[in-house]
Amino acid sequence: MANLTITLDDQDKKDISSFCEQVGMTVSGLYNVFTKQVLREGRIPFDVAVDRPNRKTIKAMKEGDRIANDPNVKGYSFNEFVEEMKKW
Repeated sequence: MANLTITLDDQDKKDISSFCEQVGMTVSGLYNVFTKQVLREGRIPFDVAVDRPNRKTIKAMKEGDRIANDPNVKGYSFNEFVEEMKKW
């Protein structure tokens, strides 16, 4: 059996210890489960990603900013908007 030392933020250590206690395992046991899952699947068993909008969403966001900042675009209150929609 080998030992592994990791460094965690104090609050993270308290939170993970509390979680493990609630589910009836130790922090060491948690990391053993994680390690076995990585070795079994040959990958990290969850997505590690940065949540970024795609090109279409970025384009729509830029268009929204442009419209919101264009003094020539008519703005509506909610009630005005509802009344306009009733006309359609």
